[in-house]
Amino acid sequence: MSRTKPPSSNRSKPIAKRPATAKRATTPVKDAQPMRLVPSPTFDVDNPDFGRRHRPRADDLPPRPPRKARTPTRCTVGYAFYDAEPGRPHSQRIPSVRLRGLWLEQLGFAVGCKLQIIAREGELVVTVERSGTQ
Repeated sequence: MSRTKPPSSNRSKPIAKRPATAKRATTPVKDAQPMRLVPSPTFDVDNPDFGRRHRPRADDLPPRPPRKARTPTRCTVGYAFYDAEPGRPHSQRIPSVRLRGLWLEQLGFAVGCKLQIIAREGELVVTVERSGTQ
């Protein structure tokens, strides 16, 4: 295990413990000129919005090009909760799979369409339910 210096060792030593060569001269400078204030180019007292970036309004933005949908090849089974029944102290954790993205619509899974799910051991088959079939 390596030993590190405590943070207090990084502090400068008090003036009394410094060597004599480190003391500052206490005599004032005689030929100092008064300081002149010059207006700053990055600040305007009369305009509080000066220097702020202009954000275009959402209506003024050009439309974005259509995004390319990325079809996922893997996902992880997560979990959700069933609410606890009256008299039971804890909710029950259940497996959950969430699929979302533009790729669903590009593959025919439009918003609001009905799905048919076939579940087998280790396999889920999700298909769009054709109209007239159940």
